Amino acid sequence: MASLAAHRVHAVISTLVDGMMVGGAEAALDLPPRSAARWRVYLALMAATAADTVAYDLPALRRTFQGMPTEPTPPADRAVTRHQALATTAWGLAATAVHRPAARALRRRGHRRPHLLLGVVVGVGAAASTLPVRWRRATERAIEDMATAQLDAELVQLLDQPTS
Repeated sequence: MASLAAHRVHAVISTLVDGMMVGGAEAALDLPPRSAARWRVYLALMAATAADTVAYDLPALRRTFQGMPTEPTPPADRAVTRHQALATTAWGLAATAVHRPAARALRRRGHRRPHLLLGVVVGVGAAASTLPVRWRRATERAIEDMATAQLDAELVQLLDQPTS
């Protein structure tokens, strides 16, 4: 059972990964097309997303490798995932829609890396729109874990009582 702090740390890390994914993809447009540098940025973003996914799904992966059935995903977790996917997609589409005219306008004003600036704005926006939902779910999961731990402790106490 994870603590409230552990659940919230995971929520913040997952939110940062979401923001980095959207913002990093936009910022990479400042690099030359099909360049090694752009590929490295994309690979780093994919690796961060994969690592976050594996960290979140580690208990289910352990159960699978041990041959045990996996537990179904709670509806609240599915709702958070759906919200995150929709918010990240919306910010990505918004960045795609405005990145050329906005980058041109920023270049005319003297910005050397306009896509980096746009990437920061889009990444922060994506993270800010997913953090409240993830934070609330982290609190709910911690409360569920504390209730389960309390029930487990009561069950152990009942089983340890001497029978008369």
